[in-house]
Amino acid sequence: MRGSVIGISSMLLLGACAGGMSKEACLYADWRAIGYEDGARGFATSAVSSRRATCAKKAGVTVDMAAYMEGRDAGLREYCQPSNGFAAGARGGRYYGVCTGPVEAEFISAYQRGNQLFVLERDVSAAANELAHAEKHLAQLRHDIDHAELALISPATPHPKRVDILVDLKNMRNEHERVAASLGSLALNYERAQDELADYRAFLAAEGPYPGAAQGVTRAGY
Repeated sequence: MRGSVIGISSMLLLGACAGGMSKEACLYADWRAIGYEDGARGFATSAVSSRRATCAKKAGVTVDMAAYMEGRDAGLREYCQPSNGFAAGARGGRYYGVCTGPVEAEFISAYQRGNQLFVLERDVSAAANELAHAEKHLAQLRHDIDHAELALISPATPHPKRVDILVDLKNMRNEHERVAASLGSLALNYERAQDELADYRAFLAAEGPYPGAAQGVTRAGY
């Protein structure tokens, strides 16, 4: 019996976290537990609004706001820690301004450090993708040019078609020259992004992900 109750509670929490609630979920909702989950995830207070509307419509149920807010406050005490702020920022997660009081400044500082790491890692990924795309495009152009040149000298190619091939060759060679010329700057951008990320990781290793944290923390820990 106890296992069944736990299973139902888990199902209701999962349904609530998913944003939609069934009639059954509304009828048997543990609003304190739902509030705790929302708080522990750093959701804004507006997270309960859709549930209030859904449960009123589907089941005629009114959210127990006292229980919800009690749970939410407990969840926020867990969420509003600098370690969670850094982790949220490093994931590229959004901060909804839910932390208040003395802990807020430390949380935001840690969040900003984590978010800076996220941005730098994203920049490296974007620069790598741009360079790889240019190299792939260049290789494809080289292949197409070789193919066109063979067709141009083939006895089987009719004269009118040769004129079209010459035009295509000119365009492809111009594009090949443009892309080849861009590789240097793209490679430099990639190298610069890697250097900036390496420098910032070294900073985090030396200073910690947030003031008061243990030093030597690496990205792999988040």
